[in-house]
Amino acid sequence: MIENTELPNETEIISPLLDFENNQLSIDQIPRIDQVNYEQLEKNYLWMTLVQNAIFLAVLFGVGMIFLVTVFLDNFFINLIKFMGGWLLFAIALVSLSWLGFYRKGFALRERDITYKTGLIFKSVTTIPFNRVQHCELKKGPFEEMFTLSRLRVYTAGGMASDLSIPGLEPKIAENMKQFILKKTEEDEEE
Repeated sequence: MIENTELPNETEIISPLLDFENNQLSIDQIPRIDQVNYEQLEKNYLWMTLVQNAIFLAVLFGVGMIFLVTVFLDNFFINLIKFMGGWLLFAIALVSLSWLGFYRKGFALRERDITYKTGLIFKSVTTIPFNRVQHCELKKGPFEEMFTLSRLRVYTAGGMASDLSIPGLEPKIAENMKQFILKKTEEDEEE
């Protein structure tokens, strides 16, 4: 014997869909990333960058001089002046971009995410919500060790490389940030 079951009417089917809301937001209601108060990187990071630039420029100068002596023996003095002028312009541009670029870098640690901005010519702002973080680590290269700095790297799912890398941090601050991010990640996983 077939039991008589009633099918839900059309109103009962649509009713759960009516509870869903997706209201449009005004552009004025959206939080603005440019209103975030960014923390400056450690001043030692600027000096580390300038030392790295000086080493690079010295090597470039040496290679250029070797090239001049071995290839351009004819009109050596004129070629030396051209090389010195080009090298000097490049050195001024590199140091200026490094100096000005340092002041454009910054990070912000907020309740639900971490943000890093960089760039003088090509600007970039990267924000990673804590619920997307897989793990984070601290790195120190030889120059960072020499200048007592650390680099915080934050990884999200699906990538081999870090999605966010903040250089120029004081080691104690970098460790505190790492612990805070890991704690927030664990809290998000528990929810």
